[in-house]
Amino acid sequence: MKIIGSIGLGAMGGAYAKFLLEDNYKVYGIDPDTNNANAFTSFGGELLSNISELVNKSEVIILSLPTVPVFKEVINEIENNGSVIQSKILIDMNTISLDDKLETRDKLQKLNIQMVDAPVSGTGAQAKEKDIVVMSSGESKVVDECDIIFKSFSKQNINVGEFGNGIKFKILANLLVTVHNTVTAEALLLGQKAGLDSNMIYEVLNAGAATSVMLDKRMPLMINKNYEPATASMRIFLKDIEVISNFLKTNNLNSPTFEAAAALYIQSKEKIPITYDTAAIFEQLENNNK
Repeated sequence: MKIIGSIGLGAMGGAYAKFLLEDNYKVYGIDPDTNNANAFTSFGGELLSNISELVNKSEVIILSLPTVPVFKEVINEIENNGSVIQSKILIDMNTISLDDKLETRDKLQKLNIQMVDAPVSGTGAQAKEKDIVVMSSGESKVVDECDIIFKSFSKQNINVGEFGNGIKFKILANLLVTVHNTVTAEALLLGQKAGLDSNMIYEVLNAGAATSVMLDKRMPLMINKNYEPATASMRIFLKDIEVISNFLKTNNLNSPTFEAAAALYIQSKEKIPITYDTAAIFEQLENNNK
């Protein structure tokens, strides 16, 4: 059984680590957030003080990080650690640009580290329930080797082919999530203004053909204005929206529905705390309609 090193122990990375520990993997971890670190150790994980030690002790390294600058900082530290004698695998589960993924893969190959691009579809709340799908891509043999790890903390791992296809599928998924989340807020607000009971709006819409995972997971948060702790924070999702927007430009595609929804998120930066759940887009929509 592989020895795992987990860099990033937040809503997603912490859930991965918990399930791996329950499956009796040895898991080392690093996270500057005290709450995340304490939760990890309470599950039986061993906290380390620096990335170099984690890389040296681990056979497989999982990255689950909040921002692109943090991702690049971690990769730079791994590079600065020098050549890795024993071959290792790095599983990148972040939503970052395809160019950043490709550049990082090339850097790591020089260190004898094979990289798997494996973002997931699902929220932090779903990760806690093992209700996420991994979209893994890379060298087939290496991806197959990681399959048992992915199945420890996901309901399904789909090998989507050559390296980089994982992030491409993740961008498609997040484009849909952006729209679904926004239109969920629109339906709730319209129903409220029409005099309907909020809980009945959720019950009726969630039972019919108009439902979605975002309606199911996020409309209750909108109704109760329950935005912390976030299942996916506005800070992370604003980063994801930028990745989607850049990918659309690269592929010379206009996406009017996404662009309208994204504009609402960009407006939210002025008044909505970045630590809030993305369900808080309802607050921005409500403010715009006062």
